[in-house]
Amino acid sequence: MESLVDCVDTRRSARPKKATGEMRKTVFRPEAVPVELSAFRVPQFPVAVCWTGWMRDLLGEILGGDLEGRLLWSPEPSAAPHLDPWGL
Repeated sequence: MESLVDCVDTRRSARPKKATGEMRKTVFRPEAVPVELSAFRVPQFPVAVCWTGWMRDLLGEILGGDLEGRLLWSPEPSAAPHLDPWGL
C-alpha cells in the first residue's frame, strides 16, 4: 500500500501512542479523506490500513461473515465509532 494521506484532524483526535502510532480516537478532516481510494494509511499510524466504506462493503459481499468491519470514523453524527477499532 503506497497511499499515505494526511487527513487526520490532530486537534480532535487522540494523541498517537509513541511506540506504535495507534490512536484510541481518530477524527478525520472530511474534505481530505480520499474516498476514491479503496484504502489508505495516515502518517500518525502508518502501519494501520484504513479501508473506505465502499471497499468495506465490497469486501463484505465477497467474504460474507469472514469480514469484521470496525467503524473508525464517520462524518455522520449518528454513526458511533467502535470503542476499540484496532484491538484484536
